[in-house]
Order: sequence, then C-alpha cells, then structure tokens
Amino acid sequence: MEDQQILLQDALTIVRQQTALMRKCLETPGKLMDALKCSSTLVSELRTSSLGPKQYYELYMAVFDALRHLSLYLRESHPVNHLADLYELVQYAGNIVPRLYLMITVGTVYMSIEDAPVKEIMKDMMEMSRGVQHPIRGLFLRYYLSGQSRDYLPTGNGEGPEGNFQDSISFIITNFIEMNKLWVRLQHQGHSREREKRTQERKELQLLVGSNLVRLSQLVDLETYKNIILAPLLEQVVQCRDVLAQEYLLEVITQVFPDEFHLHTLDQFLSATARLNPNVNVKAIVIGIMDRLSAYAAREAEGIPEDVKLYEIFFKQVLNLVNAQNLPIQDIIALLVSLANLALNIYPDRLGISVLSEQSYTHKKVSEMANSADLHSPQCQQYILNLMLAPVKSYASLFTVLALPSYLPLLHTQSYPTRRSVAGVVAQNILKNQTKISTPEHAEGIFELLRVLIREGAQQQAGYPGAQAPRKSRDIETDETVEEQGRLARIVHLLCSDNNDTQFKLLQTARKAFKEGGDRIRYTTPALITSGIKLARRYKLREHYDNEWQTMSAALYKFLHQTVTSIYRVGVPDLCLRLFLFCGQVSDQTEFEEVAYEFFAQAFTVYEEAISDSRAQFQAVCVIANALHSTRNFSKENYDTLITKCAQYGSKLLKKPDQCRAVYLASHLWWAVEIPARSEDERSPLYRDGKRVLECLQRALRVADACMDTAVSVELFVEILNRYVYYFDRQNEAVTVKYLNGLIELIQSNLSSNDSSTTETPRKHFERTLDYIASRDFAGVVLDPK
Repeated sequence: MEDQQILLQDALTIVRQQTALMRKCLETPGKLMDALKCSSTLVSELRTSSLGPKQYYELYMAVFDALRHLSLYLRESHPVNHLADLYELVQYAGNIVPRLYLMITVGTVYMSIEDAPVKEIMKDMMEMSRGVQHPIRGLFLRYYLSGQSRDYLPTGNGEGPEGNFQDSISFIITNFIEMNKLWVRLQHQGHSREREKRTQERKELQLLVGSNLVRLSQLVDLETYKNIILAPLLEQVVQCRDVLAQEYLLEVITQVFPDEFHLHTLDQFLSATARLNPNVNVKAIVIGIMDRLSAYAAREAEGIPEDVKLYEIFFKQVLNLVNAQNLPIQDIIALLVSLANLALNIYPDRLGISVLSEQSYTHKKVSEMANSADLHSPQCQQYILNLMLAPVKSYASLFTVLALPSYLPLLHTQSYPTRRSVAGVVAQNILKNQTKISTPEHAEGIFELLRVLIREGAQQQAGYPGAQAPRKSRDIETDETVEEQGRLARIVHLLCSDNNDTQFKLLQTARKAFKEGGDRIRYTTPALITSGIKLARRYKLREHYDNEWQTMSAALYKFLHQTVTSIYRVGVPDLCLRLFLFCGQVSDQTEFEEVAYEFFAQAFTVYEEAISDSRAQFQAVCVIANALHSTRNFSKENYDTLITKCAQYGSKLLKKPDQCRAVYLASHLWWAVEIPARSEDERSPLYRDGKRVLECLQRALRVADACMDTAVSVELFVEILNRYVYYFDRQNEAVTVKYLNGLIELIQSNLSSNDSSTTETPRKHFERTLDYIASRDFAGVVLDPK
C-alpha cells in the first residue's frame, strides 16, 4: 500500500507538471502541437499496472481535469476541418493508452460540431477502444469514453452520417458489454491467493460499469426499453456467469429504470433470474424488485393497471425459481414475505385469491420442512413472523385475516415465540382500532389467535423443535405477561352485540377461551363479570317486552356464579369476595332475591374460609357492610340474617380498634338512607331500627373503652361521637341528647387527664366535631359541662 502511494505521488507530480506546460502552450498561439505532446505525456501515466483501483482512480481524475482544459480549448478555438485533421493526427501517438485518450478527447469535441460524421466517429472510437484489454486500464478508458460522449450522442431518426437514436443505444450497450467483460476478467488477474483482494477491487470498480445503465435509463422510453434494451442487457448478465456481476447488474437495472418499466417487463426480468449462476443471491434480487413494485402500488392512486397480472406473475416466477434453484427454506420464506406485502398493497380492500394461494403454499412448505434445522433458525423464524404479521398489519379488519383458511393452521405450526409475537400484535391492533366483536364466530377466531397469551405456559408440545419448558409458578410471571393479560381483559369490553342473547353467547365464548389460562384467569375473568353485570341490567330493561328475560337472567347469574367460583379456585379470595358482593348487589337491584342471597352467602363463605389476615378481615367486613347497605329487595328475615352475620364478623375481629370501627359501621345496616340515583327520597319506605343502631353504638363504646392506649381510645370515642351526631341529626329516636352529653363529657374527661402529645390528633378531631354540633344548634346538647 505504501509503495502504491509513492508511485501515485510520483505520477501525480508528472501529471501536474505536464498539465501546467500544456496549459501554457495552449495559451501561446501556434503551440498546439506542443500542448498535445504534453497531453500525451501526462496521459501516459495511466499506462501503469502497479496501482490499485482507488489509487488509479485518483490518478485518472487528475488526468481527466487536465484533458478537460484541452477539450474546452479545442471546442472554442478550432474550426471543423482543423478538428478532423487533429482527430487523425492524435492517432499517431506512440502508445495506445495516450493515443486512445487523446482520440476520445478530440473525437467527442468533433462530435459536438455541426455536420460532423458522428456515426463514424462513434464506431471508430468504440472499435479502437478494444485495443486496451487490461481490466483496470480498459474500464477507466471506456468510462472516459462514456462520460465524454454522453452529451453528444445523436437522438434523431435520420439515416445520415450524423447518426440516430438507435446508434446511441447500440453505442451505450456495446460499451456496457465490453466494460462488463473487462470487469469480470479482473478476478482472474494475479495469484489465486489474492482472490479476495481482487473481489474487493472489483466492488470498488462496479460503479464504472453501472454508469452505462444509468445513462440508458435517462434516454429510453418504455417501448424502447421493452423491445430493444432489456433483452441484450439480461442476455449479457446471464452469459457472464459471474456471481458478483450478476447480483450487482440486476440490482442496478432494478434501481435505475422506472417502476413502470419493470411493471410491463416483469415476466422477462424474472425469467432471467432463474438462469443465473446457482450461487447468486436470487432472493435479494427478486425481493428488491418485489418491494419496489409493492411501494409503487401503495404510492400510486390508480394502483396497478388491471391488464398487468403483477401478483400472478410474481407467484408463478417464484415457484419456478424455487424449483430451478433449489432455494433453502429461509430464502423461500423471505420471498413469500415480500410477495405477501406486494399482494396486500395491490389488493388492500379485498381478500384476493393471491393471498389465499400464498398462505396455502407457505403452509405446505413449512409442513414439508417441519423437521429441518434451517426452518427453526433465528433468521427463518423472523421471516415467518414477518409473513404472519403482514396481513394483520395491512388489513383494516382482523376478521379478514381470520377468513384466510390457511392462516390459523400455519400459525399453529409455529414456535412459541412466533405465536406469542403474532398474538401480541393482534391484541394491540384490536385495542388500538377498538375493533368490535359482535358474533360468537368472530370471537372464537380472535381468541384462537390470542390463545398463546391466554394459556399459562402454552408452549409447543413436547418434542417440537420450537418448544420451551412451561411455566411452573406464577412467581416468574413478568410485567410483560401481566400487561398481556390486561390487554386480554380489555378485549372483553369489545365483545358487544345489540342482541342480548348474542351478547351472552359472546361472554360464554370468552369464558370458554379464558378457562384454559389456569392461574391467569385472575387477570382476565373480572372483566367478564363486569360485562355480565351490564348484560343483567340490559335484561332487566326488557322485562316489559320480553317474556324470557327472567329465564335468561337466571342463566346469566348462574354463569356469573360459576365464573367467580373459578377465580376462587386459583387463590384470590379478596377479589372473589368483592365480585360475589358486586353480583349480589346487582341481582338485588334486578329483583332476584334468592340469587342475591346466594351471592352474599358465598361471599361470607369466602370470608370464613380464606381471609385470615386481620387487616384484610377488617377491610372485608367494611366492604360487606357497604354492599348490604345498598340492597333493597331482601325480605326482612333474609336481610336480618345477612346483616347480623356481618355485625358478628366485625365483633370478632382480632384488634380492638378494628372491632370498634367495624361494629359502629355495622350500625348503618339498621338505618338505610335514600339513594337519589334510584329515585329514592325521604318518603321512600326504608328499613330502619333505631334500637339496634343504638345497641351497635353502645357495644362499640364498650370496645373502645377497653383499649389500653388512651390516645387510641379517645380517637375511637370521637369517631363514635360522630356516629351519634349523625343519627341524632337523622332523627333516630333511640339516640337521645343524654347519650351525646354523656359521651362529650367522657371525652373531655379523658383529654383533661392526659395532656401528652399523643392525644393532640384526637383533641383536634374532637374540637372540629364540637364546632359542627354548635353549628347545628342541637337542643339540650351541652358542649362544655364545666
């Protein structure tokens, strides 16, 4: 490399010296011959064989800049006849490389002159250029020929010496063919040990060859490309049998010619790919043109013309390619991914036969290669994932995907990670688009797509190459898993039908699907309860129009009971208790007393069997009391049974403060209040028993008094005082002034005997309570016994 740099610098020094002399001669009248001699000398530096492509290119650019001054001078200063003489004269140069560079320099200037024999000059320069057969020297010489003649090629239709458009096309194609031959021959230069070096050099020179195709793309129209250009180009590509040349040139053809050209010559192009060297990466070539036309179809408002059977051509040629080239499975799947994207861009609004045929073919190939290691390679699995996601991301409705008969069978044969990724995207799309699922058939299809997310550890069956070990414990469930279950739960709320019976079937379908989830149902099933309760209220609204509403409601409540019970079995008692109470409240509101009683009884069973933590017990008693307080349709006997049981739970709590609070909260169960949302007011017949209220408050007082911590005891006294005030204000005749005054005096006595900072909070609470009592101006209540 260092030797080449030294040689390059020496050559550049000579070129700069000769360039300066040449320009000086050109500026001096009568010294043109001397200028040509300097030009010949500096061009002679390009005769070297010791430079690599990069160094030779640098030297070439220095020579090119020098010859540009000569071209400009000749164009501006010399008449036609003189150029003709010069054209003959420079061909007497001693060495072929400077001779041809000068010939091209003068000849291309000569071509720009009016009435010049352009056709003869083009033919002459093309033939003479064959004299340089060294690959690097020859490539750069022909690159110079192409660049210098580019602006002067004839474009007319005449048959005279000035040439025509057909001559220009032949000139460029011939130059391309000769350059490609030189480029291919370069790999055979030097020792076989340097093959990799030669390959790298060829890659550095490939732009020179491709420049001819770029020029062609700027000249021709569709008909010329179709009838004249493409055939010889493809023939040259196929015949050269060189892997690098075939891959590069077909990529250039794909990129430089307009999409419309490819659209009308696709069959011809793809047929050539089947005749390439077996080592060529045909997949990349076909995918390249496929993706390009797919983008064209998506970009153009008119889409693909009806007379161009684009997908059919691609599908046919891909099958031919697979059979002719014996492609590996990963290349086949990669082709099918691009084919799918193409089909979805061509037929965005309909389920084309194309997509069906491709899905069927994919399923067949994957089944044939089920035991192949290549099929389960990361690259191939990524291709399969892309193939499975293509219709999911493209079709506006997932139900279109479900209509593909081979989609689900193909999905079921895939590895666990692939199925999970597909299901994740499906769930996200449903939620993002708020896709309404209105029929049981659609629901079954959607849940089948999502099955891998529903089932706990739903890995492949044993022995399958994509299998993983199933999860053994909920402890290893990640945040991602919980998030997935949350998406499934939200999808339940998209199950919606205007018909109540159909809605019930949708919920049954969802429960059947979720049932396979094992412990995961604790995430997904509560959404079913919520939706079921909404449906129960819809049934109630139909009571005057549908004679079957009670029967269907009873079936729905049974469904809800079974669903909550299934959650209880996986060990989430707190949640189950709340859901049983929720169902009990709604069944009470819809006037199903026996059903409501059963739900509350089941909640009590859960409390007794599964809730043992003291804090959880206190919270559960509060929740039960709150739920019972809102009920209205129990018989007195049933209601008394339930609220008495609730009060008993409160009185048996472990901690005294919890006991106290639970008991005084239970007092509200014997003093129902109107709920405006249900159109209740003060005249509504509500269940009230003042004596039982007083009993609860008195019991709470005794429990509070038994607390050893004075601050806690006083705080509980103040809280109980607030309850007394509430009932006194609500005109509970059992709660009299005597009880308020006695409790106020008791609190003041306790506070006066204990001035520690621990009683500061209950003291402030007590003061606020007294302020409220004063504002209400209750008769007979003594705020300051002293």
